[in-house]
Amino acid sequence: MGTANESDHHHKRTPRRPGAFSARALAILVSSILLVAAVVAIVFDLYSMSLSDEFNKMSAEGMNDFTTAQKVEVEASIREVSSSLSTIRTLAEASDIDPEGAAFANFLAAWNERRSYQVTYASIESLKEGLKTSAIPERDEHTLELLENGESIVSDVRKSHRLNGYYYSIAEPVVKEGHVVGVLRSIVDARGLVTSTQVKSQISFLGSLLIKNDGTIVAVSQDMEPLNGRSLYDLLQDYGFDEAEVQRIRDNVENDYDVATIPIGWRDGRTVFFTSVRLNVNGWSIANFTEEASMTEHSQVILRDMVAAGSVLIVISAAACIAVALVLSRFRQKARRESERYAVLSEFTDTVLFEYSYADDVMELSPNARSVFTVAALKRTDYLKNGTPLVVVHAEDVQKIKELLENPAPEGEVHTLTLQARSATGEYRWYTVKCRYLYESDVPYAAVGKMVDVTQQRAVEEQLTWRSQIDGLTKALNKVTTEERVNEVLDTCEAGRLFVIDVDRFKQVNDRYGHSMGDRVLAGVARVLFEVFRQDDPVGRVGGDEFIVFAPGLSSEEAAEEKKEALRVQLVTLGRELGVSSLSASVGTARYPEDGARYEELFDVADRAMYRAKHARS
Repeated sequence: MGTANESDHHHKRTPRRPGAFSARALAILVSSILLVAAVVAIVFDLYSMSLSDEFNKMSAEGMNDFTTAQKVEVEASIREVSSSLSTIRTLAEASDIDPEGAAFANFLAAWNERRSYQVTYASIESLKEGLKTSAIPERDEHTLELLENGESIVSDVRKSHRLNGYYYSIAEPVVKEGHVVGVLRSIVDARGLVTSTQVKSQISFLGSLLIKNDGTIVAVSQDMEPLNGRSLYDLLQDYGFDEAEVQRIRDNVENDYDVATIPIGWRDGRTVFFTSVRLNVNGWSIANFTEEASMTEHSQVILRDMVAAGSVLIVISAAACIAVALVLSRFRQKARRESERYAVLSEFTDTVLFEYSYADDVMELSPNARSVFTVAALKRTDYLKNGTPLVVVHAEDVQKIKELLENPAPEGEVHTLTLQARSATGEYRWYTVKCRYLYESDVPYAAVGKMVDVTQQRAVEEQLTWRSQIDGLTKALNKVTTEERVNEVLDTCEAGRLFVIDVDRFKQVNDRYGHSMGDRVLAGVARVLFEVFRQDDPVGRVGGDEFIVFAPGLSSEEAAEEKKEALRVQLVTLGRELGVSSLSASVGTARYPEDGARYEELFDVADRAMYRAKHARS
C-alpha cells in the first residue's frame, strides 16, 4: 500500500514539471521581447531627436536664405533709386542745364512717367524756407546740412499725412560751380523695406519688423503705427518672454554675422524662429518671425508609427520565428518611411532635396525635382558606378557631383558647391548645393542635401563686384583693380609695355572751366585710351588725372611712339570738342621684362619717365 501511495504521489508531481518549464520559457521569451522592444524604442527615440535637430538646422538655413534674399532685394531697390538719382544729377550739373528751368522739369516729368518711383527737384532756398514750418526742425536742419556738404542721404522713415502712409526719401545734392544749388529727391514707400517677392513655400511667415541697432521698432505702415518707437525687447517681455529669452534675441540682433536664426519657442506644436539681418543703410535691421513647416511634426508622427509597427513586427517574428518575414517587413517600413518623408520635404517647392545611400549606391530626389529640373526619373541605382547624374548638369560640373559624394566631409560639417544645371525650361541656371553626411561607426551611410536656385543672387553679386572694380567717373579700372589686373597679365605674357599718362595742366582746366568740365575731360581722356589701345589692354585710373595702360606684346620703341602720337592727336581733337584749349598729356613708359617683373617696378620706371617728359614739355 505504502508503495502504491508513493507511486501515486510521483505520478501526481511529474505532470507539473513540464508546466513549470513552459512558464519559465514563456517568462524568458516575454522578457526578451520586452528587452528588445525597449532597445528598439530607445534607438528610435534617439533617431527621432537626431532627425528633429537635422530638420531644425535645414529650416534655419531656409530662414537664413529667405532673409538674406530679402536683404538683397531691399538694398538693390535702394541702389536702383540712388543710381537713377546719380544719373539725373550728372545731367542737372551740366553747364548748359538749368535745374529750375522748363527743359529740366519736362525731363523729370517724362522720367517719372516711365518709373515706379518719382523724382523731384527742389532748390536749396526752398528747402531752407521749408524749415520754418518743419515739425522737427533740428532733424531737418541736420539733413539739409549734410546735403549742403555734398553728401547723398537716405532719410529716416517718416509718416506722411499728405500721402497717408510711411515713407523714406533718398536725396542727392546738385552742385554748380562748387556750390550745392538744389536737391534731387525720391520718396519711397517704407513698406518695401520689409516685404519680399520671394515664394514663402518653405516657411510659414508670421511677420516682419524694421528695427534700429538698439532694438527700436520703426513703423513702415499704418498697421504698425502703435509699435513705432517701442523697444522690440520690451514688447517681447510684454508677450511673456523671460529675460533670458529676450537676451538671446538681443544677442542674435547684435551678432557678428550678417544673418542669423534662432528658435525662440513653440506655437501650435511647431518651432518658432527669429531671424535678423542688418541692412547697410541707416543702421536698420530686418527682424523676421517664422515657424517651421509641418515637416518636423510629420516626421514625429512617422517615427511613432514606425516604433509601433516595429514593435508589432518584433513580437510577431519572435513568436513565429520567421526571420525572412521580419526582414521583408522592415524593408517595407523603410520604403514607406522614405516615401512619406520625401512627400513632406517636397513642400520646399523652390528647393530640391536629395539623398544618396552609400551602401546601395542609390540617389533619390524629392518629387518637386520634376518641376525644377530636366529629369527622367527621381531615383537611380548604381549611381556612382554608372557615373550618370539624375539632374543634367553642365559638362564642366559633372566631376563636382562625383567628388561631392566620393569625398564626404566630417560629420556635422556642410559641403557646399556651386554648379550649373539644366532647368525644366531647358536653360542652364546656377544652383548652390549643400550636403551633410550621416555616419555610423566613422563610416558614411548617407548624404542628404539640397539644391537652391541662386541665379538671380549670383547676377546681383557679379554686378556689385564689377561696380567695385570700376572708377565711376571714367569707367576705367580703379587703382587696386588696375594693379591686380596688370599682375595677372604679366603672369601670362612674355613682353609688353606699361604706359603712365598724366593730363597736363589739369588744375588749370578745373580753375578756368570748373570741376564739371574737369570731370568731362577725365571721362574723355579715358575714352581716348580705350580707342587708342586694344580692347583687352587693362586701362585704369590710379590718381586724380593719372591713368595706367598695359599693352602686352608691345615692346618696340617705334610701336610705343605710334601709340603716343595717336594719343596726342586724339587729345587735341577732344580738346576742340570740349572747348578746352591745348589739351595734352605727358606719357612715360616701362618695358617688360627689361625694366621690371611686377607692376610696382614697372610703374616706378614709367612714372619717372612721365615726369621727365612733363618737365621737358614745360
